[in-house]
Amino acid sequence: MKLVLVETPAQARRVRDALGDGWRVEPCYGFVRDLPADQLGADPDNDFCPTFTIVPGKGHLVRRLMKALRDCEAVYAATPPTREGEAMAYHLLALSPDAKDKPVYRVTLTALAPEAIRAALAAPRPLNLAQIEAHVAERTLDRLLGWSVNTAARQALGFPTQLSSAGLLALRLLTDRAARMAAFTPTRQWRATVTFTADGLPFTALVLNPEGRPLPLQTDRQAAQLEALLKRGHFWVNQTGQALKTQPAPTPLTLPRLLEHAVRTLHLPPKRALQLVNTLYDAGWITTPDAAVSPALQAAAETYIRREFGTEYLEADRPAATGFMPTDVSRQPEALPGVGAAIYALIWQHFIAAHMAAAQTKLLGATLLVGKAPGQPYPLELRTLAALRYFEGWQRLLPTDFSDSVLPILTRGQPLRPEQVTVERLSSPPPALYDEAELVSTLIACGLPIKQVVEVVDQLRNGGYIADETALSLTDVGRMVANYLSANFGELIAPAFARERAAELEHIASGERQRAEILRAFWQRFGEVLRPTPVMHVTTADRKPIILRLAEEI
Repeated sequence: MKLVLVETPAQARRVRDALGDGWRVEPCYGFVRDLPADQLGADPDNDFCPTFTIVPGKGHLVRRLMKALRDCEAVYAATPPTREGEAMAYHLLALSPDAKDKPVYRVTLTALAPEAIRAALAAPRPLNLAQIEAHVAERTLDRLLGWSVNTAARQALGFPTQLSSAGLLALRLLTDRAARMAAFTPTRQWRATVTFTADGLPFTALVLNPEGRPLPLQTDRQAAQLEALLKRGHFWVNQTGQALKTQPAPTPLTLPRLLEHAVRTLHLPPKRALQLVNTLYDAGWITTPDAAVSPALQAAAETYIRREFGTEYLEADRPAATGFMPTDVSRQPEALPGVGAAIYALIWQHFIAAHMAAAQTKLLGATLLVGKAPGQPYPLELRTLAALRYFEGWQRLLPTDFSDSVLPILTRGQPLRPEQVTVERLSSPPPALYDEAELVSTLIACGLPIKQVVEVVDQLRNGGYIADETALSLTDVGRMVANYLSANFGELIAPAFARERAAELEHIASGERQRAEILRAFWQRFGEVLRPTPVMHVTTADRKPIILRLAEEI
């Protein structure tokens, strides 16, 4: 009997149905081991040797899985196709002495369609120990940072804090944004426009300098002089022209872009959106975001576009890009019941749109001159622009906020009579508070784990750090904690450090650097600042990585 390890019961059912007899499929329900909750779990004096313990409440599950490992002839680790999934399988296998004597394969399930499952099982690979090392380093860094910073904050401020790495960085981002808003000084500038009518069509032109830049007005007096000059000036057409602007189709949705759409257009919290994505994957409706498009799926998308829109809407030579994809193009969004329909619609529509032709807009423009007499221009130029939809392309499927604007037919030298001159003072807008979509996108861009990021707003709200509003503003408690953290751990909770840490983890995952090397460098740099509580009960069980015998063939 061959054993397949997956993450969830829903995945187990689909894989079991696809494989049939001769296979046993078991879910591991996520990680079965982790650093202990009641101690640091890493020894700075011994190359940060981690102490892993069985996750509370998973003892019965572990015993069941150990028996399955003991009874099988080969193990196929089909946990999520990510660094986290690689480590999830490792932690389970490391608990079983029997796993060392069996062939162990890593299977990448980018989709749970039956044919995709069978293809993945037919092309396994070894476990990637460098990816596992990177995940252990990530957990260790999280623990060294979170344990020490939260302990120091509790001792200094007198109340408990339980902030993850994402929570610490989020507080810093919100604090920095609030400081920028408080220090903001609006810049003053003026905008001058003139409205005309020709052939019964009104249009407005913007007044610029001869280089096409805004006028460098500094005072109200200068603005008033310009207004008077324009009101008594003579206007005529200098040049006209037109051009086509091409807007390439969007690529399939990545996870950060999907979460942003979910928050802004569907008003779904990121955590809920991620749950729906996982449900769609478990049901076999979508791929993972790093899946490569198969020739059959691409052909199905092209066939759909030809049938529904016509050949002119197809962009056959567009380079393939990775992202979420439907496993079956014929399964259209309206076929899906429940709250997952909107998420599936976003994925389906962006995938189909990625194979469609570019949209085209016709731009119609003119430059105007003004002077005290025709042919005697001031050092000013007026520009007007209109846009007409020329070809919908992919926007036929993904409409955008676009409305046609028109210009009358203008000829060079044509005199124009102004109907209204407007010179108005504008103030640059202050920075806005973060909303959930922007905060999540920023944290993901800094390289923080997705599961931490999608929970960060709930963590901050439940801790009383931010007000329960759409715009994320700090409460008094949030400001107090954030100010303490910035004053004492400023570099550690800054975006630059998060990006640096993410890059170091990628070096470990690629095999370029060693986990101990990165952790030693981190501790040499920040050990004095962090001052962790003493390590208790560090065991030797995991001081050396467990090397599993990896079979080269089935």
